[in-house]
Amino acid sequence: MAFRLLTVSAVVLAIIALWGCKYHRPVTMATFRTSLEGRTGGQKLNAMKAARAVNGTVIPAGLTFSFNRRVGSWTRERGFVRAPVSLGGILVPSWGGGVCQVSTTLYVAALLAGLEVLERHHHAVTPSYVPQGMDAAVAYGVADLRLRNPFPFPVQVRFEAKENQLTCQIIGLMTPRQERDWKRLKFQIRRETLSPLQVRLWRLRYRDDKLVRRELCNESTYMR
Repeated sequence: MAFRLLTVSAVVLAIIALWGCKYHRPVTMATFRTSLEGRTGGQKLNAMKAARAVNGTVIPAGLTFSFNRRVGSWTRERGFVRAPVSLGGILVPSWGGGVCQVSTTLYVAALLAGLEVLERHHHAVTPSYVPQGMDAAVAYGVADLRLRNPFPFPVQVRFEAKENQLTCQIIGLMTPRQERDWKRLKFQIRRETLSPLQVRLWRLRYRDDKLVRRELCNESTYMR
């Protein structure tokens, strides 16, 4: 099954941001995809529900985003189901299993877009859908993914699920001048393997194709 997650409310938010703030053009800053192949039906359902909650979110210039605040609690009353989740390296059925794939996909997209990461946690065991160091575990009320928009323009988070892929895009709502300045920048991520279970993740910032900053994103140690 393939379906688009862009909702009417997301479109309204984008129009408000573009009209009210006089930002003229949506510019794709980063795109990142993870595979839904091999995920259980419950994991996919929970991931889709979380993706819908985050889809369309606008982060104004200089302000922060909280994944848990946006998605809310993962309860049966809110439509989430029990699905496998890793607790201490052991897969057990729990409410909201699969939500972490959404936070992980957003985390990598945010790094590639140049957003500031205020809070990120890794899993006990590396999930199957990303390499070590690129995951972002969340647990409502315990572990969050928090981002800050450091740019002088608002950015929007968009999610789409299609052909067993979960796609996150970070869209900048820019003036023509801001777009020209943005296109001079480029962000890349690099993994440094310290041991089979330990990795560092770096973000490289380029301006006019010249490396201007090397930033340590995280150092993560996993269980076997």
